[in-house]
Formats: sequence, structure tokens, C-alpha cells
Amino acid sequence: MNTWPGGKRHAISQGEHETWNSHNYPGTRQLCVLCDSETDMCEEDSFYLSDDEETGPVCEECYDEFNKKLEAS
Repeated sequence: MNTWPGGKRHAISQGEHETWNSHNYPGTRQLCVLCDSETDMCEEDSFYLSDDEETGPVCEECYDEFNKKLEAS
């Protein structure tokens, strides 16, 4: 689960993000719900495995793998 300084999501500078994340894993980083790797994305551009955003966020690799399986079936 992501954590934020003060327990509340709010805007912070890139430097503050770096410092917070280095001491509080995963910090503000978004992790894939399938493989636990970092998604390298933010909430606005996250990948989900359904339109209702119930399964996610997922990393690009898991998203691509899921879509390949869908196309094959």
C-alpha cells in the first residue's frame, strides 16, 4: 500500500518525493497488483484489466500479457 507524508495524499515536489520514497517503500510509487513491480505511472495514466478499474493498477508488461491472452481466446 502506498504511503504519503502525513498519511494524506497531496502535492509534493520531486525532491520531496525522492526523499520520502527512499525512506518509505513503496512510498508514493504505484505497484502492479499482479507482479509487485513499479508501474512507472501515476493515477491518471494507470493501466487496469477492466473498464471498471477493479483489477489494477498493473504494469505495462502485465497489461500487454493480459491483452495477448484475451486476443488468443
